Amino acid sequence: MEVLAFIFSAVISFTVLYFVIREAVTEGINRSLLGERFVREETPSSKQAQQHFSMMKGGRVITYQKATEAAYTEILTLLKHCAGKLKSDGIQQWDYLLSGGEDAEIKDDLLKGNTYAVYENDELMGTFTLRKGPDSWDEHIWRDRVDPDARYLHRLAVDPGVRKEGIGSACLSWIEEQFAGEILMLDCVEQNEKLNHFYRSRGFESAGVYDGHHRYWKKLKS
Repeated sequence: MEVLAFIFSAVISFTVLYFVIREAVTEGINRSLLGERFVREETPSSKQAQQHFSMMKGGRVITYQKATEAAYTEILTLLKHCAGKLKSDGIQQWDYLLSGGEDAEIKDDLLKGNTYAVYENDELMGTFTLRKGPDSWDEHIWRDRVDPDARYLHRLAVDPGVRKEGIGSACLSWIEEQFAGEILMLDCVEQNEKLNHFYRSRGFESAGVYDGHHRYWKKLKS
């Protein structure tokens, strides 16, 4: 009887353990696996997901979407938070933005559909503005190298709390995929050594420095 009781107890224990482990695995499926499911499925919604998500190291999934007017305040807050962090690091890259000098332009770009919001679930992780053709600043900074057909990247910003997780690099990869075959142009202040190194490491070619800003361009692979 003791042997039967032991066997019965063991069976019960293993059964309980099985269901506990199965539940943990089910609930603990990370976002990378969810991303793989999006890629495997052939539904219209999954195709849209393929165009709008990036799987990050550690299982983080971020999505890209054109920002709506409702997102203006949180995007502006994020940009000014990043501008304040730059200033605290001794980099005067976005002082004009920090003082409110670009508020109207930021809203105008958003309303024109030039601004993208980068989310993880409902939390804003980053933003960037991508224009077809130059604005007045691009014409000034690029001078005789202005390309009317190029894409111009502005205000690429990532929440400082997640800045080292590769989100900025993922944004560039997404842009390269979405606008393959086109020319991408951008500039950043010469004194921001980390940002200059970042763009060079991503394969951007230097077009020299003008008015304190280093200019970079890249032909996006088709």
